Amino acid sequence: MRFSLGPLRAPNPSERVSAEVRSDGRRQNLAREQRQRRLRNRRIKAVLAGGLVFGIGSAATLAAWTDTEEASGSFEAGTFNIELAVDGSWNNTSEMNFDAAGMYPGSKVYAPVFVRTTPDTTMNGELIVSSAGAGNSTGIAGSLEYRAVTESIAPGQEGSFSDGCTASAFEGSLPFIFGSTGSHEPLLTGGNGDGLQDLNAASGDVRAYCFEVTLPTDTPNDAQGTSAENTWTFGAESVETPSDTAAS
Repeated sequence: MRFSLGPLRAPNPSERVSAEVRSDGRRQNLAREQRQRRLRNRRIKAVLAGGLVFGIGSAATLAAWTDTEEASGSFEAGTFNIELAVDGSWNNTSEMNFDAAGMYPGSKVYAPVFVRTTPDTTMNGELIVSSAGAGNSTGIAGSLEYRAVTESIAPGQEGSFSDGCTASAFEGSLPFIFGSTGSHEPLLTGGNGDGLQDLNAASGDVRAYCFEVTLPTDTPNDAQGTSAENTWTFGAESVETPSDTAAS
């Protein structure tokens, strides 16, 4: 098979102008697309930069003025002490004044005891009385028996109570802490008295006790000339005290 080319023809002027126009259009389109890409890139960078600034701003801490004030407290323990008197003079004597030098079957002897808190005590208290017990059952110790009553009195009334610490004290309405109207406790054995007795702070009142010791009428003859001793203990414990009560 054979092909042949015709003679080459030079483009005419109108064709050249049309080609140049198309070429210019492509260049303009390309330039326009490049400008648009640059503009989009600048917008994206601006958005990213704005987000970065926003992120930094949200993490920043604002400065502020500050001030502080302080409150302090002081604390002091209270005190609790008691003192005892057997004659109302508060001279630290603890030997009860029983007139018991010559007891005989059927005789009774009496003695008061007074207890109060010390003037510097800041708390109220409660008292309990206990008896140690004579212990030795031989002689008079195996026969003696006792009872006791109590009363709260005002400071300064110790003398009047002492004068009234007789048989009549056990015939009235005073509460018994040992024994009762018709019964006595053996001095031989020990034990606690009935109930607790109140005490006010700062010597606000006086707890008065009257003890009666009896040598029964059926005491055996071989008790003559013998003796016995007993100790009563007055144990006190502080109790919660309202501040207004303690201050008064």
